[in-house]
Amino acid sequence: MAKNQISNGVGSGIPIADILGDGVTPRDLNFFDPPVSGDLDKLDSIYLSYYLQWDSYGNYIFARNRGFHDLTHEWERTHHVEQFDQVDTRAYLVHPWMKYPKFGHASATDYASRFVRYGLITREDAKRLVKEHDHKLDVRAVRDFCAFLGYRESEFWTVVDKFYNRELFEKNCFGEWVLKNPVWEQE
Repeated sequence: MAKNQISNGVGSGIPIADILGDGVTPRDLNFFDPPVSGDLDKLDSIYLSYYLQWDSYGNYIFARNRGFHDLTHEWERTHHVEQFDQVDTRAYLVHPWMKYPKFGHASATDYASRFVRYGLITREDAKRLVKEHDHKLDVRAVRDFCAFLGYRESEFWTVVDKFYNRELFEKNCFGEWVLKNPVWEQE
């Protein structure tokens, strides 16, 4: 039910006092507050995904035609096959990439699969894009992530190294993690 979206826990657990300061006031955060339950009960809300199929590329085209700018004027993300999703912060891009060492796929697989389903590319094109991009983690994303958290890049990669799934990956003769059974070699 759409009204239950405010209870999904996405923004919970962070004390407001931890966010305030450095010019951030309670007024700056008021849009995070959901309506009070009495006001919410007065609404006849709907969750649009009940009625409209989510189409990330279609949504991008809709937004672009109304002034949205993707990243093509800034830089090309090496581990993505698109330049329009999650464009608000480079450091966040580390999070979805962490699926790669754990599960053997990341954002390039996510979008290449969608593009095949949307009829925009062929399965063979998707395999090529996944092979080229999925394993890479954009250098700018790593730098911003490390700067924000106070890690050196070498420390970051030492931590990431511990999370590679040894059932899916092995190290090659250069000490690089490679997939044992990559999807681009599957029929």
